[in-house]
Amino acid sequence: MVSIDYMAHQEQYSPSELLEYSELAAENGYEFIWTSDHFHPWFHTDAEAGFAWSWLGAATERVDIPIGTCVTPAGEHYHPAMMAQAFATLQEMHDERVVLGLSTGEAMNEKPLGHEWPEYPVRRDRLEETLEIIHGLYDSDDFFSYEGEHYEVDDAKLYTMPEERPEIHLAANGPTTASLTSVYGDGFITVKKGEEYTDRLYPAIRRYTEEEGRDPDSIETTLLVIASYDEDYERAREATRPWWATTQNVFDRAMANPKDIEREGEKATEEEIEAKFLIADDPATIAGQLEEYAEMGFDRIALGNTSPEPERLFEVMGDEVIPSL
Repeated sequence: MVSIDYMAHQEQYSPSELLEYSELAAENGYEFIWTSDHFHPWFHTDAEAGFAWSWLGAATERVDIPIGTCVTPAGEHYHPAMMAQAFATLQEMHDERVVLGLSTGEAMNEKPLGHEWPEYPVRRDRLEETLEIIHGLYDSDDFFSYEGEHYEVDDAKLYTMPEERPEIHLAANGPTTASLTSVYGDGFITVKKGEEYTDRLYPAIRRYTEEEGRDPDSIETTLLVIASYDEDYERAREATRPWWATTQNVFDRAMANPKDIEREGEKATEEEIEAKFLIADDPATIAGQLEEYAEMGFDRIALGNTSPEPERLFEVMGDEVIPSL
């Protein structure tokens, strides 16, 4: 059975609101709490930008289900050893599993801090070095050193380690980044669905994993979808407006100013909006769409909640949708 998770978007709600929504999600049958990890948000109007790591520490005290990031950027934003230390600490404090979701990152995490935004090959290399360092620190009983092109570690040791290390999931929208999952990852996260996933990403992940001598079924796959529910369909559709820029392939572009990103979203067409988001005025529509995603091969579906009345979607999911799945 597919797992229904909650994607707590730091961009849209204050950290305090997200804690309340996460509790609502857990009470209504959601099985995992993911959160975004960015410096700038994806839009400007009424946006938020809470610090994910601080928020996760509070969340470990508020929810009794697994938690993780979706996704933490590999770049100059954080040093990989600090990532390893932060998530080892979270895992030590939490009674459930903790996931460090990693990606090549976005310009919105780097350029505002004065860092360059390099071409994709450099970003992928940084992600691979990040993975090597984190695994090195988690797997070593002694001091660990590493000298790469982008990062160095000199006799480092994590003195606080949980009994089980945090899981590492890789987020990607293409096979080249996804291939790193086969070597370093416990799971895979994407926003791609339909033929882009079933014909391109899913077969690639399984093939790469088999080539590494691992069981492809051991890789947990997660789809991130932003949902909006209201009994008035047009009202539900309009509530997706903050996220319209995500229909314009902004992930890999050197865009860092939320005002510019938001303006890009105004180019979204009706067809792009309908294809990108789960918009519904009926619980049966939500359930049917989630079943379609599950049939594509996803183990988990992480639902963001941009509904006009977010509490109502949690109630509908708990009362009608999740039981029907």
